[in-house]
Amino acid sequence: MAAPMKRNAEEIVEGNVSVKKRKANENFEKLNDFAQWIQKNNFMLSDKVKVSQEGSCAQYGLVAVDDISADEMLFQIPRSLLLNPDTCGIAKCLKEDSKDIAGTSGWVPTLLALMYEYTNPESPWRPYLDLVPDFSQLDLPMFWSKSERVDLLQGSGVAEAVRRDLANMEDEFNSVVRPFVRKHKDKFSPECESLEFYKRMVAFVMAYSFTEPLGLEEGEESAKTMPMMVPLADILNHVANNNAHLKFEKNALKMVATCNIKKDEEVFNTYGELANWHLLHMYGFAQPHPHNHWDTSLYGEDVGFIVGVDGILDELEMTEVLKVSCLDEDEVDRRLADDGWESDDEEDGDPALTYDSMDSLQGEWKSVLKRGAELTLGRYGSAMSEDQTKLGTMDLTSRQRYALYTVHGQKQLLNTLINKCS
Repeated sequence: MAAPMKRNAEEIVEGNVSVKKRKANENFEKLNDFAQWIQKNNFMLSDKVKVSQEGSCAQYGLVAVDDISADEMLFQIPRSLLLNPDTCGIAKCLKEDSKDIAGTSGWVPTLLALMYEYTNPESPWRPYLDLVPDFSQLDLPMFWSKSERVDLLQGSGVAEAVRRDLANMEDEFNSVVRPFVRKHKDKFSPECESLEFYKRMVAFVMAYSFTEPLGLEEGEESAKTMPMMVPLADILNHVANNNAHLKFEKNALKMVATCNIKKDEEVFNTYGELANWHLLHMYGFAQPHPHNHWDTSLYGEDVGFIVGVDGILDELEMTEVLKVSCLDEDEVDRRLADDGWESDDEEDGDPALTYDSMDSLQGEWKSVLKRGAELTLGRYGSAMSEDQTKLGTMDLTSRQRYALYTVHGQKQLLNTLINKCS
């Protein structure tokens, strides 16, 4: 592990960017202030990385300035610098009113903490919050027009998710957030009574926050704490094939390389095993097919099974559907007369529904799967050939491109299923 070194702020954020370009860069001062802030607060940034615009796939990113070995620590964040309900300047108020601000999403305490600090000129997190991208660049579908969501995302499931989000967001703001803000007017700016401002804070939490997994006993379902803001860690961009990950330790969080990283390569974290529709919904971007190996597509109109890159993920449920779909009328009557639909003993050991196992499926099952995938393709507003033509053009907006990545990737997964069952 390379020992973190004390460096001046320009070395941390700048690297070999020319002086002329640096002076022309309107963000340099914010970057410089942020670099001084992380130095002052003992983030232990390795001398092998820098925060940079150059070499990053987005506005900012973390870039290697030297070769990095697997398991090297890239930086650490003291827990005292995490922005959450326990560390913010209104922690006492949040604790006293905890029952009133529980809400349904579980995010309200974090959002109130963020709203307070974001509008506080003297916030201890001011250099970090000043570095947040302009909200016009935080282009989640919740900020698109309804017609754009319908036209660009038909069939993907994103438009429906956004519609639910916006309704829940407005309800929680009116019933929980605004009453708390008005009760503590001495602590909040008037801006915090605006629904539109609240939406921007929700988008900030959606796109930048982290949740810490809880320590659970073997066999228990995974659970997480409420979201929190993690300065510096949230600068790292995401790809499915990441080369770093965040470790949660008792006194600090540490970003650690998961493999060797070469000089000038960008350091990527992972936001989780997320399909493109989830990435676009929560973060405002998507990866082109086939680069996101966690991508999925919904199969079926009313049931909604999940198709992944290796086959159908809901194997047990889909197997039962296939069995029922292929029963003749007499067998249906017999089973309806029976007490329940338990599988016959001799049916144990059903074939897997992965693509590698599709050849072993009976023909009737393949026909049902194929026809279902063909019908599912009909929910989209365009054909795959149209998508491919559009993706080959250079005049797409970022919304159009990410929407195409999402819907085209889903269609590719369904088309793979069709081919495997043909």
